[in-house]
Amino acid sequence: MTKTTNSKNTSELILDTAQAFVQQYGFNGFSYSHIAEKVGIRNASIHYYFPNKEDLGEALIARYLRNFNHFVAGIDAEITNHIEKLRKFILLYSGPVQAYCACLSVMLSTDLATLSGKVQVGLSQFFTANLEWLARVLEDGRREGQLHFEGAADVQAHQFLAALQGAQLLARSFHDISKYEKIAAGLLSALV
Repeated sequence: MTKTTNSKNTSELILDTAQAFVQQYGFNGFSYSHIAEKVGIRNASIHYYFPNKEDLGEALIARYLRNFNHFVAGIDAEITNHIEKLRKFILLYSGPVQAYCACLSVMLSTDLATLSGKVQVGLSQFFTANLEWLARVLEDGRREGQLHFEGAADVQAHQFLAALQGAQLLARSFHDISKYEKIAAGLLSALV
């Protein structure tokens, strides 16, 4: 554990550590003391950056949304094939599965009733960004003949996202990454 003097680095390290705790234990499953011990700082240092846990939750979901938007912008800039875009999206959601965790948004959803209104709004914005991107990729892929499915693209987007989130939970519950991989492969094969 190293102490950091740079404010940006310290706040990012706090957020990184908090995100890892949320993905493993849920938002209500850790305290500032857990973060302080892991990072090697005092609780007061965490309170300096995030006066209370709600502030920390807001910062976590805002950063998660920014990172997601950056990630999908990169996909859109680099990849033209829509099935490949979906493969990259699946890889994004597979990241936490490698450590038998679930993504921040899934874990925050399990604690929804206890989250502040701002964190709930941020979570809704995150899911909306996912669904809008997926619906656009699905519709564009269908229009260009790369993807095939019946019904509205937004309905397909909801099913796709829900399946990946459920796949994360199954992989975590069984401690078996292949559960995620089977579901993800099935999602793609159903579209080609």
